[in-house]
Amino acid sequence: MKIVYFLFWLIFNVGLRVFFKAVRTFNFKQRELGRTIFVSNHPAAFMDPLVIALFGKNIVHFMARADVFKPILKPIFSAAHMLPIYRQLDGGDTQEKNRLVFLKTSEILRKNKNILIFGEGFTDEVFIRRLKPIKKGAFRIGFTALEVMNWEHNVYVNAIGCNYTAPNMALSELLISSGDRICLNDYREQYEQNPSGTITMLTRMLEQDMKNQITHVENMEWLEFHEQCMMLTRKGMDPICYDVKYTLEDRHFYSQELAKVLNEKSADQLEQLTGVRQEVKDYFSSLAAINISENERFLHATSSWNLKNKVIKILLCLPFALLGIIHVGLFYFFIKRFVEKVFIRPVFWGSSKLIILIAVVGLFNIPFIFLIANYFSCLGSTYAFLIGFTYYFFIWFYGLVAFYFKNDIHYCYRYLKTRKVDLFNYNATAERLANSLKSI
Repeated sequence: MKIVYFLFWLIFNVGLRVFFKAVRTFNFKQRELGRTIFVSNHPAAFMDPLVIALFGKNIVHFMARADVFKPILKPIFSAAHMLPIYRQLDGGDTQEKNRLVFLKTSEILRKNKNILIFGEGFTDEVFIRRLKPIKKGAFRIGFTALEVMNWEHNVYVNAIGCNYTAPNMALSELLISSGDRICLNDYREQYEQNPSGTITMLTRMLEQDMKNQITHVENMEWLEFHEQCMMLTRKGMDPICYDVKYTLEDRHFYSQELAKVLNEKSADQLEQLTGVRQEVKDYFSSLAAINISENERFLHATSSWNLKNKVIKILLCLPFALLGIIHVGLFYFFIKRFVEKVFIRPVFWGSSKLIILIAVVGLFNIPFIFLIANYFSCLGSTYAFLIGFTYYFFIWFYGLVAFYFKNDIHYCYRYLKTRKVDLFNYNATAERLANSLKSI
């Protein structure tokens, strides 16, 4: 493992474990597989390679768009196990450039290492629970490597599914699911007789396995309905509207089953559901019109705001929250404005803010090591710097406390606002809709 890759792994490991409230891996049977091409969906832009490298239990080399390899960044990207993949829109002789890249990937696989590819090729404008058609690059890379190695070693392709509750929301959750490996050597005879047909067949097989690892809503017109159903039933992958008695795995399977039910319905059956879909849509529109969220309505209906505990938390966390605001919060305010202005596509916001925040907070807080050490210099330089470094590493804890503090303040404010609104009719409508959704 190169030192830059290890440093990135170490730094982002801390950052992502703070960012996500919970991360689960599912069906990862082995560790350090070797000669495996992992193919993942790509729902959250920069976030996807980070979470797979950190939580996917394997060291990987990334395949990334060539246009991000600017001259000043190329040495860093190369040291971080990143390789360019060229597209037609990049200009020039992309076929020849990719041929040279494939030779590098062949060498990586020959050395018993792993590669990560995002099979869809691009990320949607906003986060959606759906898989786009998978490209054939993974199998071209795999079979090229086998030919270079004269078929002396096994090469595998493995589907990966990243399932976020909300990738741009801090303290959301993530489940990474792994499919079963495809051994390319088993298809040697077919490939040698019909390379193009074999790659097409295996790509379709991989695409189906990737759909099994995620929530895939086939008809885009029903994506919103799928999300709203999860909120009303409180069983799915919504980051806020869920019942805590269900595990993340339970909620993932419910989300998948709900999508499967919608996917399997005929056009006539979906037509019969349009009335319910419209009712659900109107219900959420009416809530938005009075500026009340579905979760706030639920808390109001069940009298489960639990305000006393929130107030106690606010008072207890105040000193640490102030430190968090100083060390992290002030930087985040400017980074948030910068990212949302520079990156037009919201799908890039969460990962971009996190990456920049880690770099800026980590760099600009280094002087506090020496300030704290100087303050405790009477204890001797060793103990003084030990205290300074300890304080520095706790900065992320302070930042997390400040985030919870802000959320709790907002929570109390929303309680005061919601308690003034008559939600009786909305509660009755929500209960009726939730019961009607059970029949689907």
